[in-house]
Amino acid sequence: MATKTKDYLGREFVITREFAAPRELVFKAWTDPKQLVEWWGPRGFTNPVCEWDVRVGGKIYDVMRAPNGDDYPMGGVFRKITPPERLVFACGALDKSGKLLFEFVHDATFTEKNGKTKLTLRSKVTMTTPEANRYIGGFTMGMTSSLERLAGLVKTKPFVIERILDAPTALVWRALTSAEDMKRWYFDMQHFQPEVGCDFRFVVEHEGNVYDHRCQITDLVPQKKIAYTWRFEGHEGLSLVTFELFSRGRKTRLRLTHAGLESFAATPMLARDNFKKGWTRIIGLWLKDFVENLDREIYISRVVRAPRELVWEAMTNPKHVVNWWGPRGFTTTIEKMDVRPGGLWKHVMQGPDGTKYPNKSIFKRVEKPSCIVFSHGGRRENGPGIRFISTWSFDSLGPDQTRVSIHMVFPTVAKRDFVVKEFGAIEGGKQTLARLDEFLKTMAVKKKSRAVA
Repeated sequence: MATKTKDYLGREFVITREFAAPRELVFKAWTDPKQLVEWWGPRGFTNPVCEWDVRVGGKIYDVMRAPNGDDYPMGGVFRKITPPERLVFACGALDKSGKLLFEFVHDATFTEKNGKTKLTLRSKVTMTTPEANRYIGGFTMGMTSSLERLAGLVKTKPFVIERILDAPTALVWRALTSAEDMKRWYFDMQHFQPEVGCDFRFVVEHEGNVYDHRCQITDLVPQKKIAYTWRFEGHEGLSLVTFELFSRGRKTRLRLTHAGLESFAATPMLARDNFKKGWTRIIGLWLKDFVENLDREIYISRVVRAPRELVWEAMTNPKHVVNWWGPRGFTTTIEKMDVRPGGLWKHVMQGPDGTKYPNKSIFKRVEKPSCIVFSHGGRRENGPGIRFISTWSFDSLGPDQTRVSIHMVFPTVAKRDFVVKEFGAIEGGKQTLARLDEFLKTMAVKKKSRAVA
């Protein structure tokens, strides 16, 4: 015998469920129509129509289709949205004329602990009709079935990597939250601001493919934690990246967690092993090198108006290098330039006053067209010299723009300061890049003339 309609009015149902996934991913599954269609409704049901306008006052319209083909339309509206903590919306089944048979007000709260999420769903009947009994009576069973489907959708096996960095926490935090610093060791984070809710992006080219990363900061605790969602524009899937810092005196323990990798398409480039390799290199090499060598380095960069391939040619062909290498007023004579790992580069620079500066370098890494690393040795003739590691990076910013970055790391702070004072290394580097920019314009004109001829 069906329960009388009046017994349901004002009735509140409470359902709790724990999910093996970060809160941001669970909340996103409740608000992204592409994910909602995968779990909304009891097992066996599908959602041929799923329109959720997730904003206060935004409308909800969904059609659930039962295994026997019957359709059950649903309508509603969003009342409160506090990502990723709380979601309040009113909805209920519609009759053939589009009128509500009943209405629930659902108040979903999401709390996170140790990488898992507890959902507390309070659903109160605020309107009902005689025809609604059979629907409301099966609410708990139906929603429980839906949440089981959701659990399978968001279940993750996070990738975790930890490293001890020989740098204070304040310095590591700055490296993780300063857009200027991130350009140097990570990527060019466009529109990045260290604020919850900030949307930013970065683009990576790899083996001819372009990966447009879209992110949103979801959590930020100064000096301790920053988390942001991570997806690829044009691809399905949503993940969450979390950096956590733990001070160890003058050192910092960093833990990176990347959850939700299972949501990406099963393609070779988005395979879990590739993320593992990428993060191991980014955290274990790029970030570590940046924060541990900051006081022993010189960094100079300039955006030049030329495609990366042309910049690479200007950097690696000795016939071109002699036209721009060195500060203004200097000339360069190259004795040998063998651009390959282990190759020798010997050249002599001569200043405006006639002073000569012999240089001898060994190429350590050559990655066309993005990076060259060499061990550089230079001195004033009959004077003291210095050896350091120089990295030249070339980042494409478009068809006709390239960021050229020089990163020099010295054995000690004192030797870094010696080069700055004795040789004017910072100003000299800036002038060298300015001369490169000017020469690239000449190269581009000559190439265009040859193409026309």
